[in-house]
Amino acid sequence: MAAVNQVNVKLIVEYDGKNYSGWQRQKTERSVQQTLEEKLSVLLPGEKVTLNGAGRTDAGVHAYGQCANFKIEKSRIEKTGLSRLLVSLNALLPDDIVVKDIRKAPPEFHARYSAKRREYVYRLTEIKRAIEGDKLLLLRSSFDIKAAKSFCTVIKGNHSFRSLCKNKKDEHDFRSIVYSCDVKRKKDGIIEFTISANRFLHSMVRAVVGAMIKVASGDLTKEEFIKKFKNGDEMKIQYVPAKALFLSKVTY
Repeated sequence: MAAVNQVNVKLIVEYDGKNYSGWQRQKTERSVQQTLEEKLSVLLPGEKVTLNGAGRTDAGVHAYGQCANFKIEKSRIEKTGLSRLLVSLNALLPDDIVVKDIRKAPPEFHARYSAKRREYVYRLTEIKRAIEGDKLLLLRSSFDIKAAKSFCTVIKGNHSFRSLCKNKKDEHDFRSIVYSCDVKRKKDGIIEFTISANRFLHSMVRAVVGAMIKVASGDLTKEEFIKKFKNGDEMKIQYVPAKALFLSKVTY
């Protein structure tokens, strides 16, 4: 199929990751990517749809604004129509996946490689909650918000995250540029941590939040953290659960 006869289609997807092994297609476990591709193939018979995702979210991680794209023959889209495809796709998808938008993208657009930055949000609570508790991490220790904010200033910038990820090796020497990093105590008592970077290593956000909790609780001083972080030393930290982590948006 000649590229000139193709259309590049961009999707914005929201999903609850609780029942999935993550975004990326797996051999044995159910993934968000696989579920979307299967439903698109039903609506576009004869087409093998392969999605490119902006972020390979881990098992249990949710998304408000995951971005994906795929290419398809122009005549198929002209026949089906993007607005009609959006309605039909959401009718077929399970309730925990919703496609919020479908539109044409430039031919060179790639959801992963065209992304400039990705933003993640992690949500914590200091009190046990019956509603939405499955999307929050219940803190078991005190949380000094000033210490947490001071921790965030250390994370901002161009750093090696060797000590705060599960990667064994990395072609970019474990480096990420963190554009913004902040933590806020909201009016409803929920603590919200937000981080934006050009790239995220495997389980990096969960490790960063785990380290922040140790500093905010007083179990690890800011000075001790800085020393280990700068040296790339291993830290005894908790990789916080995926259930409270959200890919909030992708910027192009």
